[in-house]
This record gives sequence, C-alpha cells and structure tokens, in this order.
Amino acid sequence: MFLCYFTVVGQVVFNQLPRDLQLYPRNETNQANVPVSGTVTAAGWTKVGVQLLREGVVSQAFSQTIAPAVAKTVFQFQGLIKAEPAEYTVRVFLYKNNDSTLVAVRNRIVCGDVYIIHGQSNAKALSGLDQFYSFNFDDKYLRNCTFPFNSPDIPADMRWYPAKDPYASVGGFGLTLQRLILQTYGIPTVMLNGAVGGTGIIELSTRDAANPANLGTYYGQLLFRARWAGVDKHVKAIIWKQGEDEAGNGPEGYAEKFSTLYSQLRQDYGNARIYVGQVNILADQQDGAAALRDFQRRTKYLYNNVESIATVGTPGYDGIHYSPEANQQLAREQFRQIARDVYGSKDTVQINSPDIKKVFYSPRKDSITLVFDNEMQMVFRDTAFYNFATEQKVGSRFLRHYFYLDKQAGLVSGVSTSGNRVTLSLQQPASARAIRYLPAYFSDQLSTFYDGPTLKNARGVRAFTFDNVPIADAIAPIMTLAARPLTETKIQLNWTPSATAQVQYIERADDTPTTFRRIGTLSGGRATYTDTLLTNPLGTYFYRLRAYSDVSESAYSNVVSARPLVLAVEPTEPVVRLYPNPLSADRVLYIQSDRVMFSIITVRDLLGRTIKRWTGSPRTTMTLTLDDVAAGLYIADLETATGQLLRRKVVVR
Repeated sequence: MFLCYFTVVGQVVFNQLPRDLQLYPRNETNQANVPVSGTVTAAGWTKVGVQLLREGVVSQAFSQTIAPAVAKTVFQFQGLIKAEPAEYTVRVFLYKNNDSTLVAVRNRIVCGDVYIIHGQSNAKALSGLDQFYSFNFDDKYLRNCTFPFNSPDIPADMRWYPAKDPYASVGGFGLTLQRLILQTYGIPTVMLNGAVGGTGIIELSTRDAANPANLGTYYGQLLFRARWAGVDKHVKAIIWKQGEDEAGNGPEGYAEKFSTLYSQLRQDYGNARIYVGQVNILADQQDGAAALRDFQRRTKYLYNNVESIATVGTPGYDGIHYSPEANQQLAREQFRQIARDVYGSKDTVQINSPDIKKVFYSPRKDSITLVFDNEMQMVFRDTAFYNFATEQKVGSRFLRHYFYLDKQAGLVSGVSTSGNRVTLSLQQPASARAIRYLPAYFSDQLSTFYDGPTLKNARGVRAFTFDNVPIADAIAPIMTLAARPLTETKIQLNWTPSATAQVQYIERADDTPTTFRRIGTLSGGRATYTDTLLTNPLGTYFYRLRAYSDVSESAYSNVVSARPLVLAVEPTEPVVRLYPNPLSADRVLYIQSDRVMFSIITVRDLLGRTIKRWTGSPRTTMTLTLDDVAAGLYIADLETATGQLLRRKVVVR
C-alpha cells in the first residue's frame, strides 16, 4: 500500500489561504500565524489535512476528521512561521481513508517586515537596475506586492512578486534597503514603492475621504496594494523622498501640504516611523527652495515619530537624480537609522545628518559659532576641480562663500571646526539676524549643479542645509566668580548670574588650572554653589563657569582658586622665613630658607584670587614686591622644587 495524491477542484471553498510568495508581518515574538480555513462542500470525505513545509521539509501538520455523510464541513487551521531566511509551503489535502487528494498548494511564503516608499523619481531610483540588481542580486526572500504597469484591471492583476519583479519597481534604493536588512538581521521584507516621477506633493497625497483606497489616485493605489496584501496596519516605516517638484517650480505652502499628507498616513497606516529625506540643491532659481529644505530638516521636531536625513553632498548627484552608487549610499545611510529605530542597532553615533542647534555671535560680533548635535565631530574640505585629461586645476569652491548672513554672501572670511562646533570668522563685525547654509539654488561655470563643499561629520554624513536660522547675541561672560573655603571639605562659590542664562555649568580643575571637568549643572538664576567633592584637603582647586541658553552661550568666567581651611594648615614649625610680616612701608617681602628651594610663589587673597605670582629657576632666597596690594590678610603658597607646598600668612598694612 502506498499514499498518493491528485488535484481536485471545487471540493473546498477557502475563506483564508496564503498566496504564492506572500509575506506575513512578524509579531513581537518574531513569528507570524498562517491561517487556513474554509468549507468542504461535498460529502464522502473522511479527513481534511494541512501540511506546513519549511524549505521543502514538513515542519507542522494538522488534520480534522470529517463524517463522510456530512455534505458541508467547516475547518480552520493555523500554522506558525518564523521571520528568517526561509520559505514555507502550505499544502491542503482531502482524504478518503488512506487516499489523499491535493486541494491547494501555496509556495514561497515568508515572514518578515513591511516598508513603504513614496515620493518622486529619487524614491523610485530606477538607474542602473540591470547592472546592479540583475545577476548579482538575490531576491529569494525579498518581496514586492503590486500590479503590472498600466494594468487595465488592478484588482484582478494584483500579485505577490519577488522584489525584482515586475520591472524592478521597488527601485535600487528600496532593493538595497531590503538586502541590508536581510543580510544584517536575517529578516525578509516587502517593500511597497508608490513613487511617481515628476509629481508634486498634492498629486501624491490626493485622498478620497469616502474611499481612501480609490484606484484613481496615486495615494489610493498604494493604499490598495497595502490593504490587498493585508499589511497596511503592520508597516514598520514609511520613507518619504519628495520635494524636487516644488523646489523647482514653487515651494510656497509645502509645510501645509505635508501636514495633510502626514495626517493621512497616520490615519491609514497607524504610527509607523516616517523618514523624510531633505532634497538636494537644484539649479532652478527658486529662493524659497531653501525654506522648503529647512522645513524638511525640521519635520522631526514638528511631527511625532518622524526622522529626517540629508542628501546634499552625496557623490553621484547630477543636479536632479542620483547614480546607482549614490542610491546605494543613500540606502546605506537610511538603513543605519532604520537599524537603530526598528532593530535596536547599537551603531548610533553620528549616523544622523548633523543638525544645527544654535547660532550665536562672539562678544565683539566678529565671529559666529554654529553648534551642532552633541555627538557630532564636524569636518569639511574645500572643493578643487581638475581637468582629468591635463591634470590641471581649473577652479575651486570655498565653504566660506556658502554661508549667507541675512541672505548676503561674502561676509565670512574663514571656517574652522572643533568637535560639534563650527566657527565662522567674519570680514568685519556684523549685525545680521539670520543665517543660511548653502544656496537656495545653484549652478556655476564649474558645474551645472552643486557638488561641494559641504559640512560633514567624521563618518562622512553630510549636514542638513538650513535657512533663516536666528543668530543670537553672546551671553555676557560672568566675571564676578569668587571662591572661599568653608571647611576642610567644602569650598563655596559666589557670583552674579547673567540675566539671560537658562543653565550654568560649573567646572573644576585640581592642583593646576589646565584640565577642567564639569562638577555642577545649575539653573540660570543661581548665584552660589558649594563644592563638597574635595578629595585632597591640602590641594588647590580652580573653578570657572559658563552660561548657556537655548540660543546662545557665554565665554568662560574668570578662573578662581581656593584651598580648604587655608588658615588651619600652616606648619607649627616653619622651615622658611617671610619678613617683614606685617610688611613695612616699602612693601617688599623677603623669603628665605636654608633647606628648601622654591620654584613657584603665589600670593592670594582670602577669596582665593591670585594677587601676585612668581615662577623661575629654584632658589632658597628671593624678594617679592607687593606695592600695588591693598591692606589686608593674604596667603602665600610656596611650592618647592621637589613638589612640596608650604603656606604662610602675610599681613599688609
């Protein structure tokens, strides 16, 4: 006896059955249920069974006994598949005793994640598909779900496809993202790309409120695909790459149009993460394009669960579109954000486009400081152009020329970077109130499009362009900082705070005023601070502070120093003489020792402020003139050549 099967049509009506190549969205346990249900519509059968195969090997089997005399029997099964590089097959059988009949078979089913791409031609990213995504690109576990181009009957023509079909409509950007997710995390994906080249945001966001999935709109076609696939409420992220149409033809009102689109996406796809790409610089003479790009930069602050990323400065840009290599670079940069947000990647440092946080003048207004995200290490390189045939230099561009103060160029004389800060030296003190980085539009004799220079971070991620960012005045530095010891473990600081400070940072250096570290964060109005973290009761502690606001900063305050219990630590048997003490009328202090040599002598008042300081080659005797010192009690710190510190009182009358 042997078991065989053959196909029968019309014996089962299915309510739920996978489609070939279908992707089921994974749940929080990294799995998905695959339901199979329906009705056996004829009598005479004894059992209905379902097999679930993983890569051709049976992994699960289900069966339900049927009474042969019953004409209609309802059945329901649910298999479990994992989000992994594996394809599953579902087979449904009807049995008459030991003989089986194959009723349905569905192949190449996967479990994974859902992504949507929408926008213009740079979201489509169709360049180089044959060269970069044909024989050298395996899409076995990657999916698309769509209809053929120009289909006369979209509902009838809807299919699940491998990601490269039909006509590679996922695009090079999307295909690269899918490959990176699979290679890094082993998770299959479906990428629904609804982008349409040369279209504005109104065309792409037009939505029929009565029938959002209306196939007569681009928005409706994309939503119809997501609903047909059963994934519209399971989207991990929506990538929006659009704005070239408006930047080249009329940027006005883009923010309001985006707000409409944002609300619609939230209504139809839930709270999926939205990634907004800031468009590149075009040649079309639209000054408002700078404001459009600035709005795209700020979407992550204006809307919930939105992230943005820059495209300016990407090698391979031709003024409108990108080369295949450029699309792959943009996809890799986008992937790092998705990997952090969706998959918990620990690679988070400097993966965002550097974003401007505040801009403020120096006190003399002869320089401007640009502060970017804290983690950024800002760099740049001016651009040189060469004739590759002759290897002769034909021109240069300098970054300083592409900062605009109140839209005026030519006011910046130099650019320097330090950590997350960029300093612009000015030709002369300025009074401009706003700054723009990079032109609104561009072409010159060297190129018809802007190809550098740009600000970047240390990982090569280009900074956002920005427009009309206010330039604040510097906060006046605090010059009244004073320190006095309270006990052998406490030093108190006092000062007059700045009226515009929102926060103040206290820094301390131990023994020498060189390496300062932050020891306190205070509100802007605080005027006192007590340091209780003194590790050495005989040490010298140096202090400074700095005031900050959301829009500006001060320079560092004056530096002060103090020692704990300065009057209580004098030796009872001095090894040196300081005379005359009190000082005589000529105010000359004589210092003498028979056993030690002095290399540094510092005289301080009781608030720790330095009044007089001498350094030189070690010696046992010396004189110190204090003729400009007011009457009072002072402390002389005597540092020997061997590092010993001695302390004496000095009285000036």
